[in-house]
Amino acid sequence: MRWEGKGTAMAVLLIALLCYSLCVILARIVYGHGGDALAVLISRMGVFFFFLWIYFAVSGRSIALERRDLLGSMLIGAVVAVQSYSYYSAFQYIPVSLAVLIFYTYPTLVALVSRALARTPLGPAMIAVLVAAFFGLALVLEASIADVETHGLIRAGMASLGMTITVMLASRILARVDPQVMAFYSAGVTSAIYVAAAMTMGAATAPASFVGWAALIAMPLVYTFGLLGWYASLRVLGTVRASFVSNFEPLFTVLLAAILLGETMSLRQMMGGALVVGAVVAIQWAGWRKSS
Repeated sequence: MRWEGKGTAMAVLLIALLCYSLCVILARIVYGHGGDALAVLISRMGVFFFFLWIYFAVSGRSIALERRDLLGSMLIGAVVAVQSYSYYSAFQYIPVSLAVLIFYTYPTLVALVSRALARTPLGPAMIAVLVAAFFGLALVLEASIADVETHGLIRAGMASLGMTITVMLASRILARVDPQVMAFYSAGVTSAIYVAAAMTMGAATAPASFVGWAALIAMPLVYTFGLLGWYASLRVLGTVRASFVSNFEPLFTVLLAAILLGETMSLRQMMGGALVVGAVVAIQWAGWRKSS
């Protein structure tokens, strides 16, 4: 594929990451108005699945898949259910910044797994950039290990591992399957797991105010574009590059928190953000020179 096509995919990926960051901000608003993580996840994925169901019903597009792709898509849904709940519930036990930092070890894990399974080139320069990006995230998020609970560390680690598995599985399936069809089946499984969990545990507490409900309703709308954009860009850019550029997501989250929630950014955070951006630009510039 030409660089122009990859440039478009990169723009879609950045917008998708911005949508993911906005979902985090909306979730914080829901929590602040009495809602909980399971209610957020049911709203986010359940409405997304409903949108896709309506879309396929109206358009008449086929959603038939070969057995291996159907099972793979459903497996992704199960992994996403565990990964997302682990991530959001980790905030109950450890600082959000530390949970995000642990979660964003997944781009490095993806690169290492790709190297081991598919022999994706991973030279000294790529390793240096991955380390620089991770160090930049540490500065941006100002992670602290004070007063942490083991439950939170385990959950954040499970989220990182789950995201790694999701990326690796999705990249293989997307070589043969339309992103929307794969997302339909995976979202269906994820939604079913969340609803079953809510019915079994009697959880899923809705917010108690108009503002909380507005955030809860807006989340699946934003998430729909984010997820479809992420899958589509993954198909074009490949697992390592797409996962690496995903380091922008926590940076976007910090910026949106400052703009929408009034949180302040320190000089250290701004320096870390510059390091993350510089690392991403460096790897993209290297890719452009190689493809030109």
